[in-house]
Amino acid sequence: MRAGFALHQSIDVADLRRAAVNGRDQPTLMAWLRDICTICSRAQIAAHRYEAHKALCDQELAARGLTRADLARAAYRTVTGTA
Repeated sequence: MRAGFALHQSIDVADLRRAAVNGRDQPTLMAWLRDICTICSRAQIAAHRYEAHKALCDQELAARGLTRADLARAAYRTVTGTA
């Protein structure tokens, strides 16, 4: 269960529980690797969204409520789930 959905960092509640049970205060190597893969996957999704929107003409973007200047923010919002 994720407590946050930011691309740059998120707190994994399961890791915190696992650390408390194992007596560790640091996440395991597998947890770090999973987080790295998750971050890379989200970045790839954002890049794909950006490229898909970039290919649209200005009229199509306007129909979606976007401008060219908003493309990066729109791609970020779709990945993070922010409004």
